[in-house]
Amino acid sequence: MTDETPRPDDQRTKLDDLAARKEAAFARKAEVGSRIQERIQQIGDYRKRRNDLTTQVRDLKKQRDELNTQITARIAEIKAQRPAKPEHVAPKRLVDEKGRPITPRDLQRKIALLEERLETVPMDFAAEQRATKQLKAMKKQFADIEHAHGLSTDLAEKSREIDRLKREANALHAKVTKLARESQEYHERMLALSAEIEALKKDEEAAYQEFLARKQEFLALAGDVKEQQVEARAQRETQRAQERQERKRKDAEDQKTLQQRAQEAEEKMVRGEKLTTEDLLAMQSVKD
Repeated sequence: MTDETPRPDDQRTKLDDLAARKEAAFARKAEVGSRIQERIQQIGDYRKRRNDLTTQVRDLKKQRDELNTQITARIAEIKAQRPAKPEHVAPKRLVDEKGRPITPRDLQRKIALLEERLETVPMDFAAEQRATKQLKAMKKQFADIEHAHGLSTDLAEKSREIDRLKREANALHAKVTKLARESQEYHERMLALSAEIEALKKDEEAAYQEFLARKQEFLALAGDVKEQQVEARAQRETQRAQERQERKRKDAEDQKTLQQRAQEAEEKMVRGEKLTTEDLLAMQSVKD
């Protein structure tokens, strides 16, 4: 052994160092791969939540649009039913028998009281005639003012119905906005995780390349062909095991994707939506 030939102890120490660095690189690759899988799982969860929210938003929008259609129809009915008011005719003012101004509601109460009095209070013929004449005058007065201002009972009811429909439509719109915002948030989280995955894949590849480099140094330094063959066989077995595991993982992901697509296709079929060729293939694959 010359002075330039490495001593066995030095060679073993370097081999041990290379082995440790090689295994550390492989462990780092596995750790990064695990983080990638965690994020892939998170993306799947976020996608399901986003799709659920999107479905709710679509259904609520349909309900809101139906309410808006009803509102438009009611407004059109009111416009068609409301009488035109000549510009030269001033709105009539309601007054009582002494000329004092009263509201339409006050007049309605007076009419109701007088009707009740005629039905329940005994009176002579002349008094009854005067009360009947007064009642007729008040009713005509109320009809005139109701006509002049377009305040018929039917129109008022339609107006109240429009207000109710608008409140319901506004409540649905607020819910649509809230759920759509939540759906967008999940979508943005998916995009962020996808970016993280791309960065982690680069780290995983770097760790794998370092593992290969340290492995080559280890084999070159060992110099023992038999040892190299043993290491090579072990590496091939490890690689085949990894490939089998990767195929198994990919098959599981493909199956999960097919099941999700089949479920979405079945939901579309229940809703009466048209199925695409991809939908049909997904459903057939799951059945098979």
